[in-house]
Amino acid sequence: MLMRNVSLARRLFLNILLALTFAFTSNAVLAESTIDPENLPPWLSPELLVHIVAMDLDDSQKEVFRKALTECLTGMQSIVQREIRKGGVDIPRRIKRGINREYSMLDDRMKATLAEPQLGSWANYLEGLKATMAERAG
Repeated sequence: MLMRNVSLARRLFLNILLALTFAFTSNAVLAESTIDPENLPPWLSPELLVHIVAMDLDDSQKEVFRKALTECLTGMQSIVQREIRKGGVDIPRRIKRGINREYSMLDDRMKATLAEPQLGSWANYLEGLKATMAERAG
């Protein structure tokens, strides 16, 4: 049972690490090629970009969004690494709980920045982000 939890946690960690690596290198790839949905990181997939555009963020909101999303994604990576390093039982449950905390902090930060008309699109983006990241990790 413990080996299964470690295996699941490692797979989750590797998928998140791959996604983060892809995100950091995608800027160079995008600069050299045409924009192709396959070249975009999961949190900027066409399905999610629709919601970002619908939020109609101003420049200060865009900066908050970038910083908050970056902190959320790096926080998730740290959680996975820490829980695998700690070992023990229920690693996947602890990772899931930590990732949910990261999403909650992202949500709170964005809700404090957005105006009422933008909240619906934000909620759609966040739910899509959670689904996309879970799909990529699993």
